[in-house]
Amino acid sequence: MSEPQLVVPASGARIGIDRGRLQVPRNPIIPFIEGDGTGPDIWRASVRVLDAAVAKAYAGQRKIHWMEVYAGEKSFKQFHTWLPDSTVQACRDYLVSIKGPLTTPVGGGIRSLNVALRQMLDLYVCLRPVRWFKGVPSPVREPGKVDMVILRENTEDIYAGIEWAGGGSEAQRVLDFLAKEDPQAFAKIRFGTQARVNDWLALLESAGAPRRTLPVEVGIGIKPVSRLGTERLVHSAIEYAIKNQRKSVTLVHKGNIMKFTEGGFRDWGYQTARDFFGAVEHDGGPWHVIPAGKPGAGLIIKDVIADAFLQQILLRPAEYDVVATLNLNGDYLSDALAAQVGGIGIAPGGNINYITGHAVFEATHRHRAQVCGPGQGEPRFADPLRRDDAALHGLERGRRCAGERHGQGHRRQARHLRFRAPDGRRHRGQVLRVRRSPDRGDVTQGCNIGATTNPSRRFHPENPMRSLCKRPRS
Repeated sequence: MSEPQLVVPASGARIGIDRGRLQVPRNPIIPFIEGDGTGPDIWRASVRVLDAAVAKAYAGQRKIHWMEVYAGEKSFKQFHTWLPDSTVQACRDYLVSIKGPLTTPVGGGIRSLNVALRQMLDLYVCLRPVRWFKGVPSPVREPGKVDMVILRENTEDIYAGIEWAGGGSEAQRVLDFLAKEDPQAFAKIRFGTQARVNDWLALLESAGAPRRTLPVEVGIGIKPVSRLGTERLVHSAIEYAIKNQRKSVTLVHKGNIMKFTEGGFRDWGYQTARDFFGAVEHDGGPWHVIPAGKPGAGLIIKDVIADAFLQQILLRPAEYDVVATLNLNGDYLSDALAAQVGGIGIAPGGNINYITGHAVFEATHRHRAQVCGPGQGEPRFADPLRRDDAALHGLERGRRCAGERHGQGHRRQARHLRFRAPDGRRHRGQVLRVRRSPDRGDVTQGCNIGATTNPSRRFHPENPMRSLCKRPRS
């Protein structure tokens, strides 16, 4: 196993942090991970848009210097490691980075490269803005009412990865410990003893099932939820809501069932609002409000059960604004909300530590297998809007000027894109089909929207900041 030799741009400078505020130079160095599958194609399209956005916003006075770092399949093939130490160190040293979709290694070792990066850098907030762009098809009647920002806890919950396989010695040790130290809790494990396993198999046999002999096999997982982990997430959510003049922060949980983990998240969340922002009970509680005379006056802090929230975002989405939730709930909710505005392809994500300044921005779609490589002449499916949107999210965090201009162009672009085929249905091959120009290797030249259904709509080859689709003249 060898470590990659990273090429640091000679004319770039590191982003710094002072008292919690990023200090961005005119020539920041941003590490990037291309990603696997369609990742290289998406990156080649996205980087042109990003460079053009910065150049236009700052009249050529600022420029991002990109530095490639390695992870995923590309890293494994070249250096025989899925996540080199040099990549993690570069993300630490340069604070802000961007990545494409990564393959999860099969077999042992790292379970998820994304989760590993979040935990190694302590990126405790996964920030997912979800809003609708006019013209983008949606399965709901009024997608324009969806305008939420989800802050998902990134380091705790069952995603901490503390679990043991059923039938293994480690899981059995946990079962033996519970049986000895807390028999009442152990009794709640339905098939934790051989007697219970045998009783159920006998019942099945009496109902006509074939006779079987099975051992005790119970997978065990631990769900850690801490006060400090909750505090820093909810503090970030309330602070975000105040800075961006949002109306409410909703704590989404399953505290009605998991009273000391999810329920603790709810209680500690309200405590954070009281301790750090002076919130008081609203109409007798449990909701809280920041009173007049304090920063964020009028901001409501409320809570809702997770299953009820999934219903309410369909029935009354306008009632929710900033959402703070634990890791597993956040995974479900962010993708469900993204579907209401057209899919996760236009929902960016940022993994952030607001104290240290570390952040990794990413497209939120899953890894897609490669269809063909550069210069082979065959179409390949890739969506540069996805990582482009993630980078917009990063630009908004560091320099609002470039982010706002980039976002305006992105909304204009979305209005003109036709994501549906002529029959009105969404076909995977016709959402965004990329065709390579014979004389160029990058994917933005010669792209057309709607596959072969309307080849006259193309990405603008010269100026990525203009609307990327041109309507044919009638």
